[in-house]
Amino acid sequence: MERNDLFKAINEGKIESVYLFSGPEAYVRKQAERKLIEKLIQPGMDMMNLNVLVAPTVDQIMETAELFPFMSEYRLVIVRELALLGKEQEKSKGKDDAESKGKGRNTEDDSTRLIEYLSHVPGTTCILFDGGDGFDKRKKLGKYLSGLPGNVSFAQLDGSELQKWIQKTVREYGASITSDAGERLVFLSGRDLTGLHTEIEKLAAYVGEGGQIGEQEVDKLATRTSEAQVFEMIDALFDGKTESAFSQADRLLRSGESPIGMIALITRQIRQLLFAESMNQAHVSSADISKSVGIPSFFVRKTLARSGKMGVSTLRRCLERCIQTDYDIKRGNLRVDAGLDRLMMEMAVIARRKAGIAS
Repeated sequence: MERNDLFKAINEGKIESVYLFSGPEAYVRKQAERKLIEKLIQPGMDMMNLNVLVAPTVDQIMETAELFPFMSEYRLVIVRELALLGKEQEKSKGKDDAESKGKGRNTEDDSTRLIEYLSHVPGTTCILFDGGDGFDKRKKLGKYLSGLPGNVSFAQLDGSELQKWIQKTVREYGASITSDAGERLVFLSGRDLTGLHTEIEKLAAYVGEGGQIGEQEVDKLATRTSEAQVFEMIDALFDGKTESAFSQADRLLRSGESPIGMIALITRQIRQLLFAESMNQAHVSSADISKSVGIPSFFVRKTLARSGKMGVSTLRRCLERCIQTDYDIKRGNLRVDAGLDRLMMEMAVIARRKAGIAS
């Protein structure tokens, strides 16, 4: 079932007896869970008819599901961190033996018993399995739940869908946002909806009721992801603003980013710039560049503007320096912190030479 179909079905009162919610978009997944709770559980009755089971045994799931709802049509049972689904099992490691004893036994027999039970869940019970950001589809229970109508995957929003969500959320706060500002916000703060919701709340409060959020407000207030900060750092290096680039690098390091992590981000972004410009020169469309390089469609324009300014040969030299730095560090010939400094200086020199040729 698609997530949009899920919300529509819940609104219409078309409830499945068993659901599996999973996928990386935790914000929408939680929204769907809340929507289901609001639909099935009357206000003030959650203590009676809502059960949240964490790392339960199969017997605990079945016993809870058999309880008749109190003065309500439905009982909702939410199951989290179930070992039979695989990926959540690791969360129980390291707990006290007395606490974890009997929880989440992962046997073929348990899966068989639970699957058999799920085929005839009482009509007064709805069971929601929380698969987190993913589950093991190879396991018996995972295969079974994947084939049910109530299986809903929540992938991250992207492109126009994400921008529509931003516009809608901003309107809910009584403000508006330009399309360029929406794209800029995603570039700076990332695509995680939980984080974006916090940023939108902050920006809407800043512009006030009826105000409009533009790129200036986003640049002033938005929290930068490490990836965005590294991109801006590379921009500064390519623009000859070496001191500014090193200041940005220092801020990243003080915020907890590791030098090796920054080198990896620089390498990834240089590689993206090189691929994007190579495809652009081959007259590949922006949509195909976005799909092939893994750059969001609304970010392609900015990427091409930067890559086009530097050119394929310059970007290739920068990528070669990234690869050489990684090699020298792994061979033990270069300290990681010194490697980051050296790489940034080499890229600054390459950019200056490019500017000298262009002039």
